[in-house]
Amino acid sequence: MPAPSEGPRETVSFAELLKSYRGRSGLTQQQLADFATLSVRAIRDLESGRVRRPRRESVGLLADALRLGDPERLQLHAAGGSPADLRVAPRPLPVPSAPPALPAPPGTLVGREAELQVLLDQVTVYGHRLVSVVGISGIGKTHLVLEAARVLRAKGWGVRWHASAGEPLCCGAAPAAGSGGPPPGAADLTDDLAGAIGERHELLVIDGGDASGSGRVDVGELLRRCPGLRVVVTGLTPRYLPGERVLPLTALAMPEEARDYDHARLSEVESVALFLSHMRRSRPGFRLREDNAHAVVQLCRWLDGVPRALEYAAGWCLVYPPERLLARAGQDSSLLSSPAGCGCQDLLRSLARSVDIVAEGCRQVLAEVADRPHWTVGDLDHLVPDPAAALHALLVHGLVRPAGARFPERFTVLQLVRLLYVRDRALTRVARVG
Repeated sequence: MPAPSEGPRETVSFAELLKSYRGRSGLTQQQLADFATLSVRAIRDLESGRVRRPRRESVGLLADALRLGDPERLQLHAAGGSPADLRVAPRPLPVPSAPPALPAPPGTLVGREAELQVLLDQVTVYGHRLVSVVGISGIGKTHLVLEAARVLRAKGWGVRWHASAGEPLCCGAAPAAGSGGPPPGAADLTDDLAGAIGERHELLVIDGGDASGSGRVDVGELLRRCPGLRVVVTGLTPRYLPGERVLPLTALAMPEEARDYDHARLSEVESVALFLSHMRRSRPGFRLREDNAHAVVQLCRWLDGVPRALEYAAGWCLVYPPERLLARAGQDSSLLSSPAGCGCQDLLRSLARSVDIVAEGCRQVLAEVADRPHWTVGDLDHLVPDPAAALHALLVHGLVRPAGARFPERFTVLQLVRLLYVRDRALTRVARVG
């Protein structure tokens, strides 16, 4: 094989050239993946030849990570089949104004490393133009896409952020300036974004893309008018547009029940780590001990590992220690709202939107299995014509989850969904008595 410096030859494949450049740089596949913000699996696929025509942006990230000069960069792009007019890394076009700053992150992203890499790969390696991150309110969609946007902007991508106007904020307060409201009509907003983006290669993040009202962007029309645009959108449900890739965001990993706990290992479980990080804001000296570890484990399991539920519960620990909070958990639904806010920030209220948005058959399934500890897809045969499709929809929307390694091929409804049904049944009984 010719040395990379000899110039492009048709006999040199992209895989061979990439391996040669990486070998010369002394980087491992993992190191190259880290420097290029790609997954190590993507590097393996490229070097094995399974991916023969990588996306131009992925080649650019690799060239940056390998510190290639212009001739070598051209050679790598040529081997990957990049169009001639795109072989040189694109330089930012003059714009009337720079894209607005990204929102401030709510904290360190905990336990989402795999999901973050999948999202980055979908946009960069595989070049998908529309990726929808879906799940229930409070599952961490905004935090995940914000971290992805920050990573890509640091790599030189043009990134725009748009927060759709959904339900009123706490107590009906008006949104802050720059948060997406009060927006113009959907058509006007789409026109404005299309005019600002034009033919530039940019990423647009739409947070809350399924919000109703005038803040909604016509994503399909925007993609049609802006050929270089990629869109990442968060929402309760997929957009069901051609070419859409869906990333369902599920709960953080939860600890297993045990008689004795290794406190160091327990604190590394995703849901426990997040709970502790929130709790130490108000109780800096809190540590896992023999007398509180069981309560922390049960709280994380009872709250399904949902990040916002863990945040709210940790806030209430300023009033109640974990043991007392666990004792009150099944009796006081106000613990599922922010202790620093008001009733507008209520997880059950937000969860009701996710239940309402699924098809009637899926709601029928939820009502039937809500009280069961776990069940199989076969248990749904008498409820809906296509039980597998109904289960798939409920999993995508994040309302059910696998029951765990102890119960293979079984599923369970989120505890928060059960609480929602318990509350609704209680309200129905009160209404009937009244």
